[in-house]
Amino acid sequence: MSSLSTEPRIHVLLYTFNKADELGQTLASLRKTDYDNYKVFLLNNGSTDHTSKILDALPQKMFPGMEIINLPVNIGAPAARNWLLALPEHETCEYIAYFDDDIRVEPDWLKKMLAALKENPQAGVVGAKILNIGKPKTIQHSGGILTKSEDWIDNVAIWTSVTDNGQFDNVSERDYLMGCANLYRIDAIRDVGDFDLQFSPTQFDDVDHHLRMRLKGWKVLFHGGVEVLHTRKSGGPHNHNHIANRYKLQNKYTKRMAGQIISQGAVVDFLKKHPWAKEQNG
Repeated sequence: MSSLSTEPRIHVLLYTFNKADELGQTLASLRKTDYDNYKVFLLNNGSTDHTSKILDALPQKMFPGMEIINLPVNIGAPAARNWLLALPEHETCEYIAYFDDDIRVEPDWLKKMLAALKENPQAGVVGAKILNIGKPKTIQHSGGILTKSEDWIDNVAIWTSVTDNGQFDNVSERDYLMGCANLYRIDAIRDVGDFDLQFSPTQFDDVDHHLRMRLKGWKVLFHGGVEVLHTRKSGGPHNHNHIANRYKLQNKYTKRMAGQIISQGAVVDFLKKHPWAKEQNG
């Protein structure tokens, strides 16, 4: 993690709330990242469990130069993302990675994501294949693709809770991704702007951000070769935040806006790389 490296500078942004044990495992996983030139910024979002003890016990050599921000209250996920993004140190970096507090990654996750963005200059963000913990491997999220502008939120091609047989192990376009492990091009995230605070405290702020990116003309990439294990303790289809924010998202994007996103062709790209696929509406 040297600033003298010839590799592009990447800042990894992580916020956490009351997941001390998961956070410890996440940081241990992140520490194995096979990339030199990155720096970690961690926001403790008003945690009331033993998160502070976990952070105080971290050896300095684990993440050299790591910056920790401790807030007295939980300001919600979108505001935490924005707080981290607003730090002036990012003027020195070329890419921003958002990293959840309850995931595990393989050491090459960052190199693979960076390579995908370099190979696709119109892509503003790339995300991973999200897996449930356990065997056999099952897919928690593989990105979503809008298929109809009418009632668009009920017409999204999405594949979840299916066995992972390698059927998604390539790089292809999506309209949005799950936000727990994303790498952004810095000029793209600046172009799109902050995460929308109306999606506080959590849920769908990442989806909204990616849809706005699509409307700006940026591509959103799914990288099936990057596997992320995710415990997913903060949401779900029956969670009240999920239900409320899904409704907000549905009313934020008009039929015209959804049609504009669809016209950019993620469905065509996806079906070329997955000719076996049939839509699973989500």
